[in-house]
Order: sequence, then structure tokens, then C-alpha cells
Amino acid sequence: MTLATDDRLFTYWRRTEDEDGASMRVGRIRRRCKQLIHELALPAATDLPGLCRVVAARVGRPIHLVPMSLDGVVSGMTATTDDAYWVVYEQKTSPWHQVHIVLHEIGHLLLGHDQDPAVTEDALKVWTPSVDVATAMRRLGLTMGLARHHCYDNLTERETEILGTLLMEKVVPSPPGEDEPLEGRAAELAASLGPALQHVRQQIREGGGTDVL
Repeated sequence: MTLATDDRLFTYWRRTEDEDGASMRVGRIRRRCKQLIHELALPAATDLPGLCRVVAARVGRPIHLVPMSLDGVVSGMTATTDDAYWVVYEQKTSPWHQVHIVLHEIGHLLLGHDQDPAVTEDALKVWTPSVDVATAMRRLGLTMGLARHHCYDNLTERETEILGTLLMEKVVPSPPGEDEPLEGRAAELAASLGPALQHVRQQIREGGGTDVL
């Protein structure tokens, strides 16, 4: 994903329905999603890393999973670099919920939502409270896709949620265990996101919530 200007760092998925509101009903969306899953040729049961490898081959870029504490600010998000996707998901939740979050993010990638993102300068203002955070994120070469898991209020979120739900039939959580410490690029990403998450949490506490989550 490339962005038009330096100051447009963050994106969130957004599409609008056709005026008649009926161009893609649920049945049509389900058929498209089932066809996508058929083309992936997944085994009867696979884990998240296995799914990520299959999807990576389709989208042409590795997919890395980054568990971290998001403290309710957002359930998951996808960071995009020139050579990889980084799916950040809530660490402090059940294994099945983690699967659901990751599948939602992967659904956005499979459906091609990252190819036509809606970029907003307002998101930059919310997620980068200081120049230091913005600079750190740019040094990592990151753009950010924010999936709003709590509110499927448009076509993009609906089709992504349907695809994620269908993928749940193929994917099982990994056995519970201790999360490995983040290293390298993943650790840098988590460290850069930390101050931004803290800022958004403070905004929520003060009643100045945001509409980009």
C-alpha cells in the first residue's frame, strides 16, 4: 500500500453501498466468500499460522501475527509495510476470540480492502499525539488499517465479518500457552503503538471518543 503524502499515516476500511442499498445482499456476499475459501484449498482444520501462510501466498506478502494488550481501544488492526502485513490483535482475551479478530483482519486482505483504503488526516491526529510517535511509525514504513470490530455498519465490515465467520469453520485456535516475547520488527511496532493507544484510552476516559475504531 502506498500513501499519497507523508502526513497521511493511518487508514481505516470504508466503503459505501450503492444507492439502492441492495447491490450485494447477504446471499451474494456469502457466495463470494465461499468461493474465496474454496480457492484457498484449506485443510479441514488449520491453525492461524497455517492460514496466514496460505493467505500470504495469495496476497503476495507475508502475514505476521502480533499479540499485544490493546486495552479495549480496538480489537485488532493491520499494519502494512512494503514487504509484509502485521496483524495486531488483543492478547488478553480467549483463544477463540483471538481467532475471530485475526480472521476479520485477514478477511479484509482477502477481499482486497487494502487496495482501496479510505485515508483520513483525522485518524493521524487521533493516533499520533506527538511528532515522536508519528516519526517512529514513519521510520518503520507503516500505514495502519483499523478494523472496527464492535460496529459492522457498512458493506465492507459486513462482507468481512461473513468471510471471517465462514473461515471459523476451517480454523482452530492453537493450544493455550505463554505468548513468546515480541522481537525485531514486531517489538518495534508494539513499542510505537503504545503511546498512541495510551492517548486514545485517555480520550475515551475524558469522553472524547473517536469514530475511527
